[in-house]
Amino acid sequence: ALLFTIHIACSHASVVLSTRAITEKQGRDVVLSCRFDGLTDRDRVMWSKDGVVLSVNQEISGDKQKYEIIGKYDLIIKTIAGNDSGRYLCQNFDQALSMTIELTVLTRPSKPELYQSNETLVEGSLALFVCTTQGGNPLPTFTWLINQIPINTSFYTVAPNTSELRLPLEKRFHNQQLICQVNNQALDDPLSTSLRLNVQYKPEINLRHGSSLVTNLNLLVIENDRLTLDCQIQSNPSTIEPITWLKNGASMTGINSPTLTLQTIKRNDEGEYTCITSNAIGRSQASVHIRVQYAPIVRLTGGGILSENKRLVLTCIVDAYPSIDSYQWFKNDVKLNTSSLTSSLIIDKVSKYDSGIYMCMAKNTLKYSNGSAVEKFDKTQTRVTVEYAPIVRSPTPILASDPFASNTKLECEIDSYPESNIIWTYNQRQIFPSNKYSIIQNKNSSYLIIQQLQSNFDYGLYTCNASNRLGHNSATIQLRSKDVPETPTNVNLTSVTYSTISLTWQAGFDGGWPQTFLVSLNNSLWKETNESLYVFTNLQHSQLYNISIRARNRLGESRDASSISVQTKNVPIEREDLPQIEYATIHFSEETLDYRLNNFSFLSLKVPLCIRIDIYNQSNLCERIVTSSGIIKLEKNDLLNVQNVSICLDQYIDYCGYAVGVEMKREVAFNWIFILIASIIIVFFLILCGLCIFCFVQNHKRRRNSNAHMITSSIKKPPIVIESIPSPTKLFSYPEQHLHSSFTKIAEIQKLDQYKDKQTNRLIVTTTTAATNGHCSSNASGSSDPILLSNPNSSSLSGSDQLTVTDFYPSTNPTDLSYKSYTNPTELPLSSAQNDLLWTQSQYGSYGFPFYTPTSNIQEIVSNKHMKEDSAESGYSTPSKTHYQSKKTVYEVVV
Repeated sequence: ALLFTIHIACSHASVVLSTRAITEKQGRDVVLSCRFDGLTDRDRVMWSKDGVVLSVNQEISGDKQKYEIIGKYDLIIKTIAGNDSGRYLCQNFDQALSMTIELTVLTRPSKPELYQSNETLVEGSLALFVCTTQGGNPLPTFTWLINQIPINTSFYTVAPNTSELRLPLEKRFHNQQLICQVNNQALDDPLSTSLRLNVQYKPEINLRHGSSLVTNLNLLVIENDRLTLDCQIQSNPSTIEPITWLKNGASMTGINSPTLTLQTIKRNDEGEYTCITSNAIGRSQASVHIRVQYAPIVRLTGGGILSENKRLVLTCIVDAYPSIDSYQWFKNDVKLNTSSLTSSLIIDKVSKYDSGIYMCMAKNTLKYSNGSAVEKFDKTQTRVTVEYAPIVRSPTPILASDPFASNTKLECEIDSYPESNIIWTYNQRQIFPSNKYSIIQNKNSSYLIIQQLQSNFDYGLYTCNASNRLGHNSATIQLRSKDVPETPTNVNLTSVTYSTISLTWQAGFDGGWPQTFLVSLNNSLWKETNESLYVFTNLQHSQLYNISIRARNRLGESRDASSISVQTKNVPIEREDLPQIEYATIHFSEETLDYRLNNFSFLSLKVPLCIRIDIYNQSNLCERIVTSSGIIKLEKNDLLNVQNVSICLDQYIDYCGYAVGVEMKREVAFNWIFILIASIIIVFFLILCGLCIFCFVQNHKRRRNSNAHMITSSIKKPPIVIESIPSPTKLFSYPEQHLHSSFTKIAEIQKLDQYKDKQTNRLIVTTTTAATNGHCSSNASGSSDPILLSNPNSSSLSGSDQLTVTDFYPSTNPTDLSYKSYTNPTELPLSSAQNDLLWTQSQYGSYGFPFYTPTSNIQEIVSNKHMKEDSAESGYSTPSKTHYQSKKTVYEVVV
């Protein structure tokens, strides 16, 4: 009571520093901060909620499990709930200050519950659904869904914690999930409940053809195919009546199965088919119109026998479904050029040439339900016969025969329908069959045979007369005696160029004998031909020519000649403008002429050209060319006789450009067998040379190795002369530990310095060895090869330690030498020249090897100055002239 009194008193007297609002979801902990400037431990701070004291300083007066003070009087509210919302006041009594915090706790609503007000859900009715929930701050919102698809908000209303849905029921809602969701800010995910809809509806019927659902009102099928219709039914509740099939509205008795099957479809099966059934909700049906497709059936009208100049109409009548795609007309199996849409063929005035067999073909396309199609056709034909008056002709209008000749035959050809009556006349008098005249007649021809011409009175005009009910006609044949041929007529020019003239003419009667024609050019050039045409070539341009033509047989020439004057055209190009030949080469191996022209000048011309080849003592050739380069095949005998080549106008070989010479190339024919044999011989020779070189190298190595093995430290060898040579330039140095072993070996060789040829100033070296029996032996043989010296008491000189002494030569006069054998190499007398060698690093010789003398045998060390003087004196590091004051250079080569 005291605290409450103090709180009331102070609340009126304190100054409010700040007012804050805090929103938090339920179930979390909330910290309410209370901060005052200059706050001391003596200040009294109190927390209250809506006038109820919660704490004073650190003391909790309320629920100690719910509240806690931390830090400088911050209030912790644990696991907040909806009733923790309110106004929290923090007051400092001593400073008369306060802070206000408005706490709002967001609370979750309860899981919604969904109720269906309608007892039965029927398609087309309005159903009421109610969704309720409890609690929630702020108030929850509602969302309705069917199979996760939101429902339009216009179908439902929302009140606090309640929502009502008025849903028009459809068949598609059957077995669907109706979902009600609630949500507010306190929820991480919406809360929902669902209800499965059981919507009752009348039967839904679908017709299926084979594996395809019938979606169109018309179903196309093909005649003679098999038809299957399945009546698929969906209903809730189940159907209560059996399935009924109707065709064109009439019941099909005896068919209650959901499947209707027609084994072989006929055209009379076309119509509308209906499937009917019902349940407690209502009655339903589905219909489809079956259209039967069939190939065309063609019928042709018109034709028969017609008179000439009458009108012909042929009509193609077709029964088909679907309609015809195209028509085709044929005459005697030859397609006519008519429109594909023309079902009738009309000829206004027929002639004898229109007779024949006419055929009409009609096509359509039948489509299957799977999208494929097949083309069908039908055809029929009729004969058309045209009647016409006779047409008479004679293959020999003039016939020549000798007097008193026997069996003279006159021929007459007759074309008519119907057949004609034939009468022969001579000088307008009818001829009847007799001993002199015979008449032979068949369908298309008639022959008059005169057994023997008795006199010139049988020569004259014979007429063949033909007639039928449509008219008559005749042909006359002149019978005469044999004579010279008639003059050719109708001379016509067919072509004239700058170098050619082509002409034709009409031959006259040959006089009874085979005839030829004589064609002359300017009355000088005569040509004979059997044909009624001729071509003059290689003429001069812009030249006038007179041409005459006569006929000739065995009796002579025609009495007159037919003449014509023609002028050739001017050349289209000057000689200077003809293409130039860049090169022309004859290849003897291929027997060809290879040429190339100036390509630019060749392409600019539009006239035919030829390349002229001048051959010695022969007529010139001019080969037509179409490209700027090419190859011309020549005769073998002409290769050596070709003189020049030039470019000329085609068929005008005298009008040419500049002539050029021909290059001759004789290609050498390679004999591949000879090359192969030569290659084998060369390879064999190279192999033989290689073997010889190999054998020589191996022999040399064996000789060198045998000489090296013959020399040992215990066998006395012939004297060997060592000539001093200039020290080579120092290339490298060995490390000291390697040099030390080399010094020892060098010292051993320097002991051999005791002998020297006084005449040649050459050092004589003698090698000795002790035999197993203690006696000494010597060998006078020598070798010019380098000799390896080894000390049996020292380390081996093999490998990298092997010591090679170069420039060793045998003595020129071994008989003048005296030598002495020693059983111990250490007993060899020391030369005074050994004292001239310095054992210093500065005195290293060639390739890093120093001059070295063993310490135990050194008697005298000569200064560098003396060595320089001796070198300058002789030019070499050679021993001095005295026997005991000689010098030598020893070096080791390590590979």
